[in-house]
Amino acid sequence: MKKAGQAPIKVALYGMDPRSYKTMELYLKGPCRGIAEVVSEGDALIDIIDADHATAGDILAACRQKVPQRPIVLLSLQTLKIENTHFVQKPVNAEQLMEVLNQLARGKKTKEVLAPPVPVVKQTRGTTDSDQQRIVADNSRPEARQPQRKRSTVENNEGGYTAFLGTLPDIDFNDPEQLLTASYDAKSHLLHYVLSAYKVACHQGSAQQLNSIWKPLLIFPDTRQVWLDADDKQLRVFAGVEQNKMFASNISLVPIDAGTVKEGKAKDKFQDMEAFVWKLTIWTSKGRFPVGINPALPVFLRHWPNFTRLLLIPDAMRITSLLLKGAYTPLDIIKVLNIKPQYVFAFISACHSLGILGQSQRRSDLMLTPEPPKANKKQNLFSKILNKLRGD
Repeated sequence: MKKAGQAPIKVALYGMDPRSYKTMELYLKGPCRGIAEVVSEGDALIDIIDADHATAGDILAACRQKVPQRPIVLLSLQTLKIENTHFVQKPVNAEQLMEVLNQLARGKKTKEVLAPPVPVVKQTRGTTDSDQQRIVADNSRPEARQPQRKRSTVENNEGGYTAFLGTLPDIDFNDPEQLLTASYDAKSHLLHYVLSAYKVACHQGSAQQLNSIWKPLLIFPDTRQVWLDADDKQLRVFAGVEQNKMFASNISLVPIDAGTVKEGKAKDKFQDMEAFVWKLTIWTSKGRFPVGINPALPVFLRHWPNFTRLLLIPDAMRITSLLLKGAYTPLDIIKVLNIKPQYVFAFISACHSLGILGQSQRRSDLMLTPEPPKANKKQNLFSKILNKLRGD
């Protein structure tokens, strides 16, 4: 926490596109309570690097070469352990980032010697787990970590998101058969049972334990929390597995005494229910839209998602801003904002699970749908969104 009268810590940002750069600036001023200010590379005391950037390795090497004694903070979805660096997990938690920056500002050094990072590799169709491990191993060799050719702006902005959002092939959305390949049924996944169990827990006003063929999930409706003895990587894998009928026969929901059960449970395993459902849905969706949502009918948002504690999806703020202006079909959102379908579908899926997204079903609703605005390259839409968030 920043102490009264303490001057902001001067930091430099690397590996971030203009939108992410501006977001981090505001995050340091807002949720991080002005603990740091972003300055030029020459004036900085600490370097902050988005380690999910395509050229993060080159950026890290350059920073070390220019100012070897300057502390470096790495931000990543993956758990990184790199010698003489400090790691903060994405999505960035304000308290954690503030603690790291305060420690570095006071001159504290970590003594742990850490291993090189494992590069993020896109999962491709037709590759097995063993194939993927081989690819990672190959990419870890020094000769494989050469500067890459310049990628497109969209690809650079993706970071490591394709690792869990997946990629959709070119689809003719007018073809019903092709449309099915871009959808998923939550009832065939863990997500459906979690949502159902949470509804039961809230309705009965008592804690519940959801049992399955996997790890038990404890639900506490009074504090809006869940407890799960698994990390995000394990959850991500299981979320995307389509369950068969045998899985359903192993499902049970048992009332538990919250006070008794909470005693002795690891505190770091408790999670906010909203944040848990949000990321579980994203990892279930894999960039597909949920059965029950028609991509040709308009959808609308009831209010802003709480992005400060939710897993970030690319272009989420742009989608939110558009939908709060009026109802648009998912297909129109893709065209108007010129973004990938999987980003739109993952966002819509997550909002749908939280109950903050609705879909217009009546013809009168369709008549009131605003006409998609024409793209205006001169208009900085994201700046307007940020001004709105700051209350300007």
